[in-house]
Amino acid sequence: MSYRKNLCYIFILISSLIFVPPVLSENIADIPVDNHIASSCTIFTVAIGDTVYFGNNEDYKLNNAYRWYIPAQNVSTQYFGDKEIYGAVFFGFDNNNYTEVDGWEQGGMNEFGLCYDANGLPDVQLNLDPGAQYPYTPHALAQVLWDCKNVEEVISWFQNIKWEGTLGGQFHYADSTGDAVVVSVNATGQWVFTRINSTFLVSTNFNLDDVEHGYYPCLRYDTATQMLGEITAEENLNVSKCANILYAVHQEGTYATKYSNICDPVNLEFYFNSGDEFSVSEKFNLINKLAETESYELKDSFFGVEGIDEGVLVKTEQIDIQFETSENTTTETSGITLLISVLSMSLSVLVYDIFRKRKKMSY
Repeated sequence: MSYRKNLCYIFILISSLIFVPPVLSENIADIPVDNHIASSCTIFTVAIGDTVYFGNNEDYKLNNAYRWYIPAQNVSTQYFGDKEIYGAVFFGFDNNNYTEVDGWEQGGMNEFGLCYDANGLPDVQLNLDPGAQYPYTPHALAQVLWDCKNVEEVISWFQNIKWEGTLGGQFHYADSTGDAVVVSVNATGQWVFTRINSTFLVSTNFNLDDVEHGYYPCLRYDTATQMLGEITAEENLNVSKCANILYAVHQEGTYATKYSNICDPVNLEFYFNSGDEFSVSEKFNLINKLAETESYELKDSFFGVEGIDEGVLVKTEQIDIQFETSENTTTETSGITLLISVLSMSLSVLVYDIFRKRKKMSY
């Protein structure tokens, strides 16, 4: 009868392997910084004919997302005195009590149609020209949109800026002509510029100039590249098609896609995707929004610049969290799985006990 005892042991082992419950929830404090970078933020530029779109998924652990409108105006800068900046809209997070991210420009578009956003990468040491000019504000990405009209000017800006320390990312820019570039750092700490060389350019969380720096291969990169490559005619390129691509590469869980936006730099319009499979797009016109002067407030300083007379004009709008994660569903499922596991183990012990008693009776 020993084979019955062995059979029960095997049953218990198989049950424990099948019904091992997953972790119920992640503790953000215990997640290594690099772990979320590998599954965060997909950006693309696509341009066919006169149609250009710039798409971005902002994947992060924070909520409280905002749009900040800053019209063209004279401001006071740290290094270059008073100057006029271009009008722009910026996207980002605030009021999360997380100073490294809150109140910083994550992406945006200016009044000339220059768009940008950034991908996270492991930190790399910069080794730039010490004789280059300093940025006049620590909010350097806002400065680019305030100073540059197109990709060529962006490249020149980076080549003439003394940016010190380390950098943990790469920057994706596009303009109204369909030109696009990803600015990253090579192994020697120098700026490198990956230009668009077909109808589209995609960036995720590996360095386009050096795939060993970052997280390659990347399924989101492959998916976006494949779907963009299937768009071969201008009449097939539209906001809906771009939203479908962004939905295909969206993230769930702790580092979910918190907002998903599409910029149209030709018509100076931008969209925020929501609804089932991003089937709904909320449309905004940048020029019209910048002209809504009655809703501006004056701040002593903003994004590293100061007001000359009364303050810096800023208008703030909260972004509805556009994609609800399945985090709660996952937790509920994990609880059910745990219950099944306990019941399974209990059944296994019961079966074994029955076999054991039968063995004693057979003697």
